[in-house]
Amino acid sequence: MRWAVRGAFVWVLIMSVVASAWAVPLPAPQTEGGMGLFEALRKRASAPGGDFPTGRLAPEELSSVLWAATGLNRGDKGWTVPMAMGLPPYCKIYVAKEDGVFLYDWQGNGLTEISGEDIRGKVGAQNFVRAASCILIVVSDGSGLSEFQEPERTIFAYVAAGAMTQDVYLAAASLGLGARYIHSMKEDEIRASLSLAPGDNPLCLMLLGK
Repeated sequence: MRWAVRGAFVWVLIMSVVASAWAVPLPAPQTEGGMGLFEALRKRASAPGGDFPTGRLAPEELSSVLWAATGLNRGDKGWTVPMAMGLPPYCKIYVAKEDGVFLYDWQGNGLTEISGEDIRGKVGAQNFVRAASCILIVVSDGSGLSEFQEPERTIFAYVAAGAMTQDVYLAAASLGLGARYIHSMKEDEIRASLSLAPGDNPLCLMLLGK
């Protein structure tokens, strides 16, 4: 019995170390100062696809953009975008970069590794998508939307995605980054690469660069 308990403890310890290796903390996002709202609105634009900026985002910049998209801004409950019935965010953001694919954790402001594969060249219908140093993949969370029936489920998901991508545009303008919304995507490739659950649906892409 003692060896069984010791073995179980060792197994839990190993799994904890492995899990922590997959978690990538992000720096604290910028939540004060910066460009004024109306100036950011004036500069909000889609970067041209044919000459999309390919420079990498600094970790601080990525953290700020992700927080703007769906971060906590009012204590333990309250987000930068509206969610129906005050539910937790029911749209997930996957981050595709050169070093792999990650899921944004809005609670801990970090990234959880999904795979080490570079999928940037597989997810967009246009060739220039692969040039972006960072691609945000917005996906509806089927479990988070389980309280709703169609068509409300789809409507709520796209409304949230629209608010999230607009926040990304404004954060990108404030930080001097290039951003571009993409709806034409390869859904089957995304589903396979992210191992999405049956109720999770890709909604759009946001390209980022500088």
